[in-house]
Amino acid sequence: MGYLSNKKENLERINMQIKEVHKDIYQAIFPLTGNPLKSINIFVIKAEDSAMIIDTGFNNPENRGNMEELIQRLDLNLLKTKLFLTHLHSDHVGLAKWLDDKGIGDIYISEKDGRMVENGINKEDFQWQNIIKNAHFQGLGPEKLKIEDHPGYKNRPKEAFPHTKIKPGWEITIGDYNFVAIDEEGHTPGMLGLYEKNHKILFCGDHILGKITPNITYWGEEFGDSLGIYLENLEKIKDLDIKHLYSSHRFLIKDTNARIDELMSHHEERLKDVLDIIKNLEKANTTEITQKMQWDIRAKDWSDFPDSQKWFAVAEAAAHLKHLVKIGKVKEEVVNGVGYYLLR
Repeated sequence: MGYLSNKKENLERINMQIKEVHKDIYQAIFPLTGNPLKSINIFVIKAEDSAMIIDTGFNNPENRGNMEELIQRLDLNLLKTKLFLTHLHSDHVGLAKWLDDKGIGDIYISEKDGRMVENGINKEDFQWQNIIKNAHFQGLGPEKLKIEDHPGYKNRPKEAFPHTKIKPGWEITIGDYNFVAIDEEGHTPGMLGLYEKNHKILFCGDHILGKITPNITYWGEEFGDSLGIYLENLEKIKDLDIKHLYSSHRFLIKDTNARIDELMSHHEERLKDVLDIIKNLEKANTTEITQKMQWDIRAKDWSDFPDSQKWFAVAEAAAHLKHLVKIGKVKEEVVNGVGYYLLR
């Protein structure tokens, strides 16, 4: 994966591309320098007397500069601008407190993800301690990873911010657009999309991405089978009449249902791959299985894998393993607090 040089970063920020992708709907691409995601799509719906920003970018100087430029170039009155946060990840909520300090209007996030963000300000809070606990269960202990190096922790909001917790079915009107929140749980415990039936528009966050696949993390027993939940909610999107799909990373997708089929096939192949690895290893923990899986990242082997990405890789492998346990293909045994997997 190629990272942008500082010179190019600055050039892209100064000449940040903002384009109108639909009537009164604007897309701005914020760089996520040093992160495999590379960039995030920030969307703005602007009407005469109101506006809404969807997601924020990381809490870092680069993205703060981008957000300031976006606000200036679209001439947004923050007092009349709402903020919709699709989910809890730091590239989506990182600047929420900064925008609140700037005077933005109401901030919305789902109930589940809102509680996670509230409990993710400090290292001792549930969100980060839960990741550390899960990492130990997944066999990551010997890697001696530090939560301070986790991209989500580094770029999180450093203070709590006021927000309204919402559920699927919540409605909001901005100008000619009447949006309803839809359930997109899976990528996070409470991710929400925004659907506009009349204009056939879906802002899907990280639920459906082009070229890359959303990271599906195992969050813990209390959050259930995250991969199974994701696949169910992905299939439900096919019931919606969508002409314009606006996702949070990479290029905009033209054929929603075709991309859904590709994502479903990807996870079917992933599950088969994991079963084959377990068959060969006979019994292994999540980290050992992760090391044998194929990853779309520039690394020769696991020892060359960036520490910051080991968190995500192992958590995604865990989501597939837990799903295989749920559907009865694999059984789990716990030894000294670490989960091991073998075929049934």
